[in-house]
Amino acid sequence: MIVVIEAIVACSIARTFASSISPKTSPDRRLTIKVRSRKETVDAEVAVLSLGNGQIAARCQRQGGDMRHRDRVRVTGFALLAVACLAGCNGENKNSATPGTAAHGSSSADQTEIAKSNAYIIAANESSGLFEKALATYQDTVSPRLSADRPLETYEVVPVQQVTKIRTRLETAGALEGSIPELDPAARDYASAIAAFERVNNGLANYAQSKGFLTDKGAKARTEDAVFVAALRKVVNAETVFFHRIDTRDARLTQEAYDRAPEGSVERYRAGMVMRGKAAMKEVLTVFTEPADVATRQAFAKNLDEMAGMVENWDRAVRAEKPEGCPAIQSSANLVIANGRKAVQSAEAGRFETESGTPSFVLQQEFSILQQNFSMMIFNLNQPFSC
Repeated sequence: MIVVIEAIVACSIARTFASSISPKTSPDRRLTIKVRSRKETVDAEVAVLSLGNGQIAARCQRQGGDMRHRDRVRVTGFALLAVACLAGCNGENKNSATPGTAAHGSSSADQTEIAKSNAYIIAANESSGLFEKALATYQDTVSPRLSADRPLETYEVVPVQQVTKIRTRLETAGALEGSIPELDPAARDYASAIAAFERVNNGLANYAQSKGFLTDKGAKARTEDAVFVAALRKVVNAETVFFHRIDTRDARLTQEAYDRAPEGSVERYRAGMVMRGKAAMKEVLTVFTEPADVATRQAFAKNLDEMAGMVENWDRAVRAEKPEGCPAIQSSANLVIANGRKAVQSAEAGRFETESGTPSFVLQQEFSILQQNFSMMIFNLNQPFSC
């Protein structure tokens, strides 16, 4: 998930717009915001989605112009990889105070919910922004040529096998025993949207792979354009809701794990480390792409400081029971904090400003590394019998 400041402004407007809408009286809606800069005019399409339960989400999709920084698609992907097993991913009872160990007498219902939840998370990680990226690429490379009646130089559909694999994972997870009201309806809607898109996508696969657009000068692509985009957009919207539900549930379970664990315990500091890290990761994109947003940068730095405190307390508590500590988790957590603090320093020094001359690939690499470090920390925490 590469966005120039113009598109970021549009995203900011989208968030403000979404917060002003009454979710009870307003259906899903879409509008286009035209953002003008010295170099170009960018149209950013803003989708405002009703998530139910009185919640609204705004998603923006830049429709034209150069992109300089990473957009929110990649953030979504990495964030989903960072779902912590604080409520039983490795077979522990969610009522147990000792994550990472099989709890004696854990209920069948708990284990059923854990299995289904894990299956949904695997499905989410399988997609990890695939459809939003595909829509953005299509609107960047194909739509302008089709609308201008220009020859196509490239034409791609979403990889057929990947689409089928994601739908199958969602349907398989949904068919598992048990019910997760927070996730089941959103997963069904997501799978249904993919199934509808799959028919359109598959119908264009041979055309794309054989480069039929070079023979018919894009006639078939032009004919199917509106249907393809509409179907893909429905998938992206359903994906947004599904990801949001997973993220919301994960935040609730993490908070519950923290509240349930005794004061001063390894489990409490472990959950606290994840909570503060996740809070920081929600702000990291803004730190990289909106260097003028000092308040968010300060909040990011504060979350990193609080995470560092949790890591120190966690290490102290672990060593009280296990003198050698748990260096793998400690190192991975400190790497997140270190790279986050380096990002704050870079933003303050002006390295993230458009005029700084910092190559975009360097910013993308630094951003990606920070996200991957956090995912690795969660991966280490999720290992069976981890500290």
